[in-house]
Amino acid sequence: MMDEIKAFILSFQFMTRIPINVQIDVDRNDFHKMVKYFPFVGGFVGAVACFIFYAVKNIFPREIAITIATASSYILTGAMHIDGFADTFDGLFSNRSRDRMLEIMRDSRLGTNGVLALVFLVILKIFFLSSIKGNLIYSTLILMPLFGRFSIILAAYASKSARGGEGLGGLIIGKISIVELILGLLLTLVIGIYFVHFTVLLKLLAVSSVVTYIITKYISMRIGGMTGDTLGAVNEIAELVIATSMYLMSITKL
Repeated sequence: MMDEIKAFILSFQFMTRIPINVQIDVDRNDFHKMVKYFPFVGGFVGAVACFIFYAVKNIFPREIAITIATASSYILTGAMHIDGFADTFDGLFSNRSRDRMLEIMRDSRLGTNGVLALVFLVILKIFFLSSIKGNLIYSTLILMPLFGRFSIILAAYASKSARGGEGLGGLIIGKISIVELILGLLLTLVIGIYFVHFTVLLKLLAVSSVVTYIITKYISMRIGGMTGDTLGAVNEIAELVIATSMYLMSITKL
């Protein structure tokens, strides 16, 4: 039980910037055991965004309230995922060799491809969220980071490290067991069922998982595996997929 508590706390320390001042002694080879709690972390991030939106929705226009809520999620996570998203686009669309793409991703400077990808991502998120009417927006704000974090688990399970195990991504990529994947999936479903009907939940799971798998295989083909940056990219794309899907469902009554 104590090991599970440590893994739970470690997942928050790893995935957010919440100041949890607990020293956890963990072996590098056991680091991946925390991933099953990623969906819970995602649900927490979504809950904070929901609270922020609720607190400001009667003060500002809907679009501004959505923007503030979206910004809160990036602040809570230290923008780690969207930073990886931008770095991934800088590398993949540099038209360089595999090794050079990996170098570009590691570079702290942000290039044109990364900036454009980042801007369009945030704009699309805000526009889709702003177009979702009524209380469905709260479910969407929860489900986006929930499925985003599960997509990280799926991508890390279905790939190998492009850097030979180096970096933060190397702590989990290619090291996740089928048991941890299933536990992460079950936690995602258990949390998600409180916010949408089960059939809708399964549709969201199917579309986000298919997109995640395709992106993971495409990136792996380009650079020989996944990195921490590309896991961040998978998270951000999965969140956008959920926002888009919820918008389409809201206007078509699927």
